Amino acid sequence: MITFTWYGTASVLLDINGEKLLFDPFFRMNDKLKKPNIKEFSEVDFIFNTHPHFDHLCDLPKILQVSKAKFYGTPTAYLRLETQGVDVENRVEILCPHDHIKTKNAEIFVHRTKHVKNDIWLVLRTALRILSKFQFKKALSVLKTHKQFLMGGDIVAFEIRAEGKTIVIFGSAGFDERAKLPKEIDFLIWPFQGRSNMNGYSKKIVSQINPKNVILDHFDNAFPPITNTIKTTKFAKIMKKECKNMKIITPKYKKPVVLQ
Repeated sequence: MITFTWYGTASVLLDINGEKLLFDPFFRMNDKLKKPNIKEFSEVDFIFNTHPHFDHLCDLPKILQVSKAKFYGTPTAYLRLETQGVDVENRVEILCPHDHIKTKNAEIFVHRTKHVKNDIWLVLRTALRILSKFQFKKALSVLKTHKQFLMGGDIVAFEIRAEGKTIVIFGSAGFDERAKLPKEIDFLIWPFQGRSNMNGYSKKIVSQINPKNVILDHFDNAFPPITNTIKTTKFAKIMKKECKNMKIITPKYKKPVVLQ
């Protein structure tokens, strides 16, 4: 059995018959949102990172301290963790596109992808939100943290095969046409954040990938005032008309979903 659990932002846990795979862990910087206890990740077996932005990587050292998990990330993530005092030689494996990893219960394939490009309207709306709420210091603090976790051009997506299912996880809503994704995808984990027109933008890419089911994440207000909550109901209606048999799932925080 495979269960999917969302821990906020792009942090997701796949439990495959007791083997725990954690992706892009991050404790949200919003006091109004729930956050997991660090001890909840003590039994994680493997941790995977799509790209080394702070909202996908900055809390990783804390999790490595409480778990025996092996971490898989890009070359830039490796260098970043090394500066944070992580024992990279023993705890970190560098990933590259086309890599293939086998665990006890799953196979993981690494695909080339891109980071979403923020459009000018999203940037302007974000700036206006910061100005209207007079949250300059908080915004500058988030941006300062962001500058410490530059991506370095490294970003990947993961294809997980287990229990006869194929699951593809994106950390950012960018797409590289060169990515050789499988034709049959049971579940696509899609980050619903980063564009002012997420509905139309996601419709084009998701329709091209054409999975049987889509689980949305990254739609939460994880680090205000830079972020805000993105509503997913309209996208679900759009995709119902576009692909009648495709199911759109908006997960709830820490509520496991059985992937059937």
